[in-house]
Order: sequence, then C-alpha cells, then structure tokens
Amino acid sequence: MKSNYVLTIFSEDRKGLISIITSMLNRKGIEMESINAARTDIHTRVIITIQLNGYADEIKLMTLKINNIIEVYHAEVRLLSDISYQKVAFYAINKGSYNVELFTKIQKHAATIVGYSADKIIIQKIGREEDIQLLYNELEGKHLCSFSKSALISLNAIELSEEPVISMAA
Repeated sequence: MKSNYVLTIFSEDRKGLISIITSMLNRKGIEMESINAARTDIHTRVIITIQLNGYADEIKLMTLKINNIIEVYHAEVRLLSDISYQKVAFYAINKGSYNVELFTKIQKHAATIVGYSADKIIIQKIGREEDIQLLYNELEGKHLCSFSKSALISLNAIELSEEPVISMAA
C-alpha cells in the first residue's frame, strides 16, 4: 500500500543535485508532493526535504541510492505521520465579505491577517496539512479569491551516522 513519506537529505550545495534526485525518483514512478531546499548554518551545505507518496520498499531502496551520491552526507526517510512538520498557507479573501462571522472563523483556526489591498485581505495559517485544509473548507466559496501553501518543512533534526551506506545499498 502506498503511504506518505518525508525524505530528508543533508548535502553539499551543488548545482543540479535536486535535478539528479528528482530524476531518480521520477524514473521509479515515486510521486513527489513537495520539495523544499534551504541552506544550513554551514553556508556550503543544504537540507532538502521531499514529501513522497509511494511503496515503503521502493522508497527505502531509493534512499540508500541517494545516500551513495558523493555530495550527499546523509539521507533518511520517515513516515509523514511519524514526524513533526509545518506548512504555511495563504488565503486571499474579498475585503467586502469580511465580517464578524469570518473573523470568528479566522480566530477559531489560529490564523492571522498579514496584509490587505484595496479589495483583498490576506490570511496566513501555519500548521499541519489537516489544519490548513480545515480552514480552507471554512473559507471556500464566494469569499475565497486565491489560495497557496508552502512545501513541507520538517521540524525533526537529521541524525548523522558514521556507518558507510554503500554496503547497505548493495
């Protein structure tokens, strides 16, 4: 059965590395829902987080292969349900439809108003996928003009190991 996973990669900041990794995943038919890459406190290193949907054995084997890329220091995969993560969502609503009922919905979901224009109010919600979807469901309809959300950001620390991974992938 397919499940949702999070692949976290700690690597050198090399141009084209994300392309190599996504090509490997595409060739095996592993679905990618989101990709996030960010520099670390060491300016030559990055953490790449990819939300995947696939079969456990295929994803675990692919993680071992990714670990064999020279620029990758460590890659690990976990079930989405087993990690702490956040996403950021933005909702644009019609300014004319803003009222006490809408304000109550925003408060109920711990969202914040972060901006406005002549005709729209921008609302921000930080949370898990389920939380973002609940607010979307409440705002959907004539009030909601547009919606977007970020890629997953893992809050789990990546654990580095000294064990060589070449033997494990063979």
